[in-house]
Amino acid sequence: MELLVITVIVALVVIGLERNNRHTPEHPHLHGSTDVQNRDMERLSTDLLTRA
Repeated sequence: MELLVITVIVALVVIGLERNNRHTPEHPHLHGSTDVQNRDMERLSTDLLTRA
């Protein structure tokens, strides 16, 4: 009886993990835009130019 309960629990865990893995895309797409201006690099280059 205990073996049957353990087998059912393991089977439910495996089914849950497979279901979760199926919902996760293999190649998730990046959301948002990529043409955002990097203000940190601007500030860094400005700081370096003013110190030179």
